Amino acid sequence: MRPSRRHLPDQKARYSAILLVSTILASAALLGAPRPASTRSPARAGSRLLVILVVDQFRADYVAHFGHQWSGGLARLFRDGAVYSQAEFPYAGTVTCPGHASISTGRLPSSHGLILNTWYDRATGKARTCTADPSVRNLGYGSDVPGGDSLASLRGTTLADELRAQLSSGSRTVSVSLKARSATTLGGHRPTAVAWFDDRGVWTTSTAFGMAPVPEIAAYVTAHPVTASLGRPWTRSRAMSAYLYAPSATGVTPKPGFAAGFPHAVGVAPGGPDLLAFQQWQTSPGSDAYLGAMAGALATQFRLGHSGSVDLLAVSFSALDRVGHDFGPYSHEVQDTLMRLDQTVGALLNGLDALVGPEGYTLALTGDHGVAPIPEQARQEGLPAGRVSIDRLRTIVDDTLGAAFGPGRYFAAYTHPELYLTPGTAARLEVSPDVLSRLQIALLADGGVTRVFTSGELQSPVPGDPDRVRLFAARSHDRERSGDLTLALAPYWVTEPLGTTHGSSHAYDTRVPLVLFGRDIRRGPVPALATPLDIAPTLAALAGVTLPQTDGRVLSEALRADRPAKGLQKRTAGVTTAP
Repeated sequence: MRPSRRHLPDQKARYSAILLVSTILASAALLGAPRPASTRSPARAGSRLLVILVVDQFRADYVAHFGHQWSGGLARLFRDGAVYSQAEFPYAGTVTCPGHASISTGRLPSSHGLILNTWYDRATGKARTCTADPSVRNLGYGSDVPGGDSLASLRGTTLADELRAQLSSGSRTVSVSLKARSATTLGGHRPTAVAWFDDRGVWTTSTAFGMAPVPEIAAYVTAHPVTASLGRPWTRSRAMSAYLYAPSATGVTPKPGFAAGFPHAVGVAPGGPDLLAFQQWQTSPGSDAYLGAMAGALATQFRLGHSGSVDLLAVSFSALDRVGHDFGPYSHEVQDTLMRLDQTVGALLNGLDALVGPEGYTLALTGDHGVAPIPEQARQEGLPAGRVSIDRLRTIVDDTLGAAFGPGRYFAAYTHPELYLTPGTAARLEVSPDVLSRLQIALLADGGVTRVFTSGELQSPVPGDPDRVRLFAARSHDRERSGDLTLALAPYWVTEPLGTTHGSSHAYDTRVPLVLFGRDIRRGPVPALATPLDIAPTLAALAGVTLPQTDGRVLSEALRADRPAKGLQKRTAGVTTAP
């Protein structure tokens, strides 16, 4: 797990530079958000194409650890873009759905409502995914797909929605990812084309976005079947000596059909592809390569950047998230996935250069969250890590409340970090503060849990609250969808029984890279604090459109002085990434 210095000859110099930038950033005052801007069409001035690239589970420190090995698209973005070295999500629910929704809206989860990937629906007594919508039907490219996905649970609009509404109906949006919760949140309510990959091996859209599959996507997936990518093992792209960490599989318990270390089978199944085969493909850099090629082809097919308006291309690369969950951040698999993604992004940028020219687009790159180390690996390094058992939480709740209120079922569900109680239980606790106190003490005593907040404590966050844990939890809280209790775990503790996960206010989960690149953008490090919530306001300002509500700000210090944003008139205070 420890880095080998012989693989990083410039490590000390890089770390010194990072420390210097961190010191500057820590003392920088956070600038503000713009006033509403003019909505006149910028078709003849400014970028004709906006691009949002999200790398799922892209920890900020991956750039320092692995960036010296990149030579393609990631290298180009960090070399030629405006780089914010300490960008951070300013809330605690650091998972995919709220991350992508905050990027596309510029708002906090407490505002847009997509607080988690899944929450407990009190009305039905069942778990509900953030994009689930029983009123619509999913449409598969080639075969039926069950369920229905939409943005019905999102409160408000996205950048893509405002481009289409304010500039002209000719503005085009294409959004693709392996995940429905990533593609839909970036694409908005009325994209030109949106697609995600169902776990059954089918590219998918929904009647929420059109009553029939999109012909251009249908043509692409027919000409490029995923099955053609299966059967090729995933091996290291470089010699063993090029990898930062030891190849130890400590703490890695492979899923059925997965190996603990290289080489990894990808899509090998007797009798043809099955569910496992497509899971293996998604947990490999090959899925990123497919997605990047697909995005580039669709951008060309739809002539993005040539609509006479401002178009949007959004791509969320999902492989790193699946790899990181299974193998952890201190793995050859994560490092290799980023090496290969570097080449994938390079090919996509080359395609955009050919389509609209290097000065024809403005791009934002970020992650949607980070990830914790695998607890067993962290303990090897002397860190106080561990796993919190959800079954144990259930026992504590039922036993503690049973002793006070009588035997019964009081625990309804737990989706980290939200603990839901059975109907009527929270109301009983409100009038029984001594029982609530006993329950909180019991949860804290079990190990791993460091804070227990009630819903009432989180409904009215105080700006500038010096209690970071409480402030970040409040920014992820929704009275209707959040739990009756919200738990905060100690650093390096997770609720997953295997591998690792994310979803806390700890820096390894909140800090991600943020890069702006292309037309109108300065080059080099930017000594200012930022958050991915600033992406939508910044791109909106460059396009000259108004976001009706935002918790982010225009990143004005990253803009070239000779090409100011059309909407940049006045700055007011935006959300602060640290109290």
